[in-house]
Amino acid sequence: MAIDRRHFMTGVLAAAALPATALRAASSSPEPRLYAGTPLAKNPLARSFAAVDLVLPSIKVSDGARKVSLASLTGKIRIVTLWAEWCAPCLVEARDFAELRKRFANADFDIVAVLTGSIAKLDHADAVARLQKAGAGDLPVLVEEGGGNQIMRRLALDPAVPQAKFGTLPCTLLVDREGRIRGRAHGAPMQAGVQGIDRPSLAGAERVPRVLTQAEKAALLDGKVHSAWASPAGDAFVMALRDGLPR
Repeated sequence: MAIDRRHFMTGVLAAAALPATALRAASSSPEPRLYAGTPLAKNPLARSFAAVDLVLPSIKVSDGARKVSLASLTGKIRIVTLWAEWCAPCLVEARDFAELRKRFANADFDIVAVLTGSIAKLDHADAVARLQKAGAGDLPVLVEEGGGNQIMRRLALDPAVPQAKFGTLPCTLLVDREGRIRGRAHGAPMQAGVQGIDRPSLAGAERVPRVLTQAEKAALLDGKVHSAWASPAGDAFVMALRDGLPR
């Protein structure tokens, strides 16, 4: 299944200095690629991840029962998807991540959704309900409460979008067993042929945020659109992750 390589940005209230959201192209970032020179370099999803070496910060998040540190996500390899309720591409990815988790999560691998930068200031119950509505109710959810955006500001800055000083969403992190972030990708890699969101938005080599129309949001959230995670490339990449990240 093909992946749409064109760049799109869906900035949310950019004039108010709020973060941007993106539909990701596979090589949009100037950062070095995580899997360059490996067999996974041919996988379009693996190719979208920049190589980074960051520690998960000790920011408090709610798991519904208690507050825990984000840094406690150790012991497994994880895909950590950073999302917010205003980010339509985040919700498209979330439902595909939920399906991948259902099929591939085990004692060594998991996928977790972390809410950050919530404009509606969703609490944990609200966040779970929003993901359920999007078809992603099977994802474990951690919530930076009260509309906090520390996680987004610390972990989701995109060198390709320097004007988005608070970070861009969606942002996907690959976290190793020690809680170190080894890979990071910005935006949502969409399957080709997504209707209603096919206006290019490039200014030279720099991606430019823009606001999604209601029609474009509806096109993403009607349940028929999927990200490239719902593809053979997504299955292959997730299965490879279960064997461990580069060390």
